[in-house]
Amino acid sequence: MQNKLNGILATNGFPENKTKMSVYRALAEALMEAVLSKQLVKGEKLPPSRVLANDIGVSRSTVIKAYEILCIEKYVKSVQGSGYYVEDVQRKKIKHRLLSISTNGSRPEISERGKRFRKYVNLMNRTSGGGTAFRPGLPPLDIFPVRQWQSLTNRYWRDVTYSEMSYGDPQGLLSLRKNITDYLRIYRNIHCHYDQVIIVTGSMHSISIIGDLLIDADDQIIVENPAYANAIAIFKSLKAKLLAASIDDEGIDIKGVPLSKVQDPKFIYTTPSNQYPSGIKTSLDRRLEVLEWAQKHNCLIVEDDYDHEFSNWEEPITSIFGLDKSESVIYLGTFNKLLHPSVRLGYIIVPPYLVNDIRASLEQTLRFVPPMNQKIMSTFIEKGYLSTHLRKVVEVSNTRRSYFIDQFNRELGAIMSLRPLTQGLHVIADLPKSIVDNELAKFLTENGITVFPLSKYVVKGNMGNGLVMGFSSVDKASIKSKIREMGALCRQFIKHQQSQ
Repeated sequence: MQNKLNGILATNGFPENKTKMSVYRALAEALMEAVLSKQLVKGEKLPPSRVLANDIGVSRSTVIKAYEILCIEKYVKSVQGSGYYVEDVQRKKIKHRLLSISTNGSRPEISERGKRFRKYVNLMNRTSGGGTAFRPGLPPLDIFPVRQWQSLTNRYWRDVTYSEMSYGDPQGLLSLRKNITDYLRIYRNIHCHYDQVIIVTGSMHSISIIGDLLIDADDQIIVENPAYANAIAIFKSLKAKLLAASIDDEGIDIKGVPLSKVQDPKFIYTTPSNQYPSGIKTSLDRRLEVLEWAQKHNCLIVEDDYDHEFSNWEEPITSIFGLDKSESVIYLGTFNKLLHPSVRLGYIIVPPYLVNDIRASLEQTLRFVPPMNQKIMSTFIEKGYLSTHLRKVVEVSNTRRSYFIDQFNRELGAIMSLRPLTQGLHVIADLPKSIVDNELAKFLTENGITVFPLSKYVVKGNMGNGLVMGFSSVDKASIKSKIREMGALCRQFIKHQQSQ
């Protein structure tokens, strides 16, 4: 280990304690504390005595004496010809304990905003690792073109210049922004200038940026009901007042929002391509209604084009952004649902008058998305790899949806019923009233089957009791085995409920 230990030693009282005891003893005790507090962990190699002596400005004999004490106390072991290595030591009484700083236990409180983020994080649908079946929102991970991406990564490191490794434009790499405008023009009939494009890490980042930019405490925003749970958590953490717009067979019913409750809303948040989670595609008439309503009430529209590649392939409908003539729409998109979540690349298309405000925000927060991912994605689009992959992803997802539905109905059709969704990357199963979706979802997730409870998406009222499930991230064999496993777990859950 050649790392300098000055910071660790200072944290544990060296060189301050040199005035209270001999230098070698003060050094030894500082190293002991570092081992006990796991700042130095088992197996780590301590710097050679000459190196450490030079780093901390003491004689080499002082370091050797300190190391000898550590060996005697069994905090480190000496390996002949190799050096000194940290041992696994449990906290015990040390003969010369460092002076500790007393505290009354009080700490500065986090901000009110921080408290709200802590409070509302439980509204989000979250998972921590584990398997991919049947988590909503995941693409077919197993068909990602790893070799192409690896080749582009190698090419990046071969050709990158020193200047390209410096701080980048907070708005994003110019070539990627230009390629995104071309991509959107072809696949979504969206016409915009590349200066309107902001590169982000994904949907949640986009929503956070827009929320920070537009929402003050007690500002009113209109959201779909049900709605994307993670977005709702952010809006509530920013202390927005939410007005719910119901969803019917044509999508968001903006005219159904009671005008008596409308008080200068900042924006309407909508997912028209594939309303999340209902899976309804908002009709053209309803999109025009939303635009007309927003213009009448002088508010913006945040169009989160969730799953648009999967939902507009066969029967495309012009985006709200494409219909807008008054620069009142902010458009959110992501590549994470097309490629894989760890790519961490998305984009926002904003009206020109908001560009500088977002740039200012980014320069003081994230700064920029890693340039390497941006450059690779830009080349991925230029070479036509994205277009080819998109076709394959849509085909595989459609095949897996049909297979999932068939297997699910065979195994679980007697327990819950699937809604007839024909687009997107998820399906919804409605549960009988006797089964609480939150409880069943928690039980399944704890046993390796990731699903989200439908009730968590509800903004107002009691309009959802079911499971939201993804199907495209695993192959047919895994779908079959995992559905069988899910069936057994559901029957076990129901049996346990009935026995209580």
